[in-house]
Amino acid sequence: MTATDFSNRFAAAAFSLVVTAAMFAYAIVPATPSLA
Repeated sequence: MTATDFSNRFAAAAFSLVVTAAMFAYAIVPATPSLA
């Protein structure tokens, strides 16, 4: 595995994690009256 392949995989995983976290927060925040 080359360094470029590793960086591409890492970037894709990080981006996926950020998107998942954003979707999770978007779903949870409106349901919590303390944060709304």
